[in-house]
Amino acid sequence: MNDFTQLVFFISPALLVAISVYFVLQKMLRNDEAQRNFILKKTSRQATITIRLQAYERLVLLLERISPTSIVVRTHQQNISNQDLHLLLLAVVREEFEHNLSQQLYVSNDAWEAVKAAKESVIMHINESAAKTNVENSSIELARLIVESYAGDGKGDMIAAAINMLKNEAKKIF
Repeated sequence: MNDFTQLVFFISPALLVAISVYFVLQKMLRNDEAQRNFILKKTSRQATITIRLQAYERLVLLLERISPTSIVVRTHQQNISNQDLHLLLLAVVREEFEHNLSQQLYVSNDAWEAVKAAKESVIMHINESAAKTNVENSSIELARLIVESYAGDGKGDMIAAAINMLKNEAKKIF
């Protein structure tokens, strides 16, 4: 045998082993990267679910806090006029809503629209009740009218509908 043939005979197995090792290492590295990506996505998904559930929770709390009965009980002060209570109630509703604006990132557009509609319904209810009272009278008159008319006119259905929509969407996350 000549020298070149002997050289090829000895180098060929080493070259085959090197190529095999290269491909095996490449496959192991790809598998390792895929596994790290999977773990990262899983961790990220868990964090996102937690944040989304907190958003649903906060929006339900918002709706409960701005319901006319709840807001009147929390904010009513004696010795103020109907007009002052009216303005105070509107300010509290808007403040509560603005405090939770960022939650729209984590809920569906339909759910967010339901929350906005419920808020607008509450504002409209407060305005309608205030229009039926004498602005200079004691705030007790307006507070009573808001609570009584809210219980009897079905406008609470907007809040209940929005809460139900939020609950149903939250259940889908599980």
